[in-house]
Amino acid sequence: MSKRISFIYMVSFLAIIFGFAIASILTPDKDISTIENRTLSKLPIISLEAITTRTFFEDMNQYVNDQIIFRNEMVSIYQHQQNSNLFNSMLFENMVNANEPQKPEDGTKIKDSRRVSDLVVTNHKWILPVTDKVVHTEKIDESTAKLNDAVSFAEEQNTETYFVFNPSRTKSLMHLYPKYLQTEAYATSKDYFLSKLDKDINVVNIGNKFDTFTKAQLEELYLETDHHWNIKGAFTAYQEMITQISSLSVKFEDKPMSFSELNVSKLTTGNFEGSYNTQINDVVSPKKADRTMIYEPKIPFAFNNFEVVSKDGEQTSTNFNEFYGFKQGRSVYSYGTIYGGDRRKITYENSKANNQLNVLLLKDSFMNPITPYLAQHFNKLTVFDNRYYSEFSLREILKSEHYDMLIIAFHDDNLFSGTYQFEKMN
Repeated sequence: MSKRISFIYMVSFLAIIFGFAIASILTPDKDISTIENRTLSKLPIISLEAITTRTFFEDMNQYVNDQIIFRNEMVSIYQHQQNSNLFNSMLFENMVNANEPQKPEDGTKIKDSRRVSDLVVTNHKWILPVTDKVVHTEKIDESTAKLNDAVSFAEEQNTETYFVFNPSRTKSLMHLYPKYLQTEAYATSKDYFLSKLDKDINVVNIGNKFDTFTKAQLEELYLETDHHWNIKGAFTAYQEMITQISSLSVKFEDKPMSFSELNVSKLTTGNFEGSYNTQINDVVSPKKADRTMIYEPKIPFAFNNFEVVSKDGEQTSTNFNEFYGFKQGRSVYSYGTIYGGDRRKITYENSKANNQLNVLLLKDSFMNPITPYLAQHFNKLTVFDNRYYSEFSLREILKSEHYDMLIIAFHDDNLFSGTYQFEKMN
């Protein structure tokens, strides 16, 4: 090779390396990665003391990885490569088990499974998170201690309190994972969590109901490309929730709505943006994903007063029909756009309820489809999502207004998140 060609190669190589570096420095930092649904790293504080620590260089490395120019484009190329047929992690397993019989109640027969980033794509249809095989006892201990304290304080205020445990998608659909990723850690973690709760806490364990379903039936209760359940799963949980609370409560008794009281339609057009699918550049076609059912009561929801406060606390709305439900003509759908999304506070007042109960609900996003159904049963239902309050205090809320009942409802894969920060002002 001539010196001239060698020089051209060297200059081209350095131009690419330093070009990327200069362009990355000049480009403003991004706050979030939409395709990965996470916050991106910021430039760490540079000081003489900081640069002598190991964590500084780890943070700097993460910052460079997160803020490099064309990062999203490179991640997209990588994810599509992972989703190619070369990466079928079950190729050998399928050859061995090709003729293995399977009963209809056993659900989907896994023919194809591949890992794309931190997600597992099964049969080009189901998207699931990579499993965590660790039981995080210390973190669960912290969460249950906070929950025990919150319930104890509520009971001191003469507020009847319930902890609702909704069945998570990962645990319920464990059979959709290839065998090398299946684990009992989720079931063990849930059992450990329940064992650490005070014995006098009213636990409404919706998972006991779901455990009676076959694997095929469970698949009908969850979205395929999103981490939530669908409306059938949510409505089934609502029915069980009202039934169990009615049997336990000395203040409340009612029957849940039945399927016969609903109009059922199905999503047939438009794109469904599943939370997992958007993280991996729609490896499952949004035009085919989650043709899920939509439930709407035959007698429409009607509230004397309705108000919703956005996550930032600055916007309010009083139009329930714009907040919740299926909207004709929409071309892009998501769990959030159909069921109202995560909001800081929602207030329902319903004079047609058969009681005068004032009820407080603390919840995660699994409860979003259920809140208007619950509101049919109480004179007033106030819903808080404490993830969107920087100075949330359950104690102050309970002291400022008397609530007859407090319902804390999380899903059973949510065992040590910020939702257990009931007292952020301390």
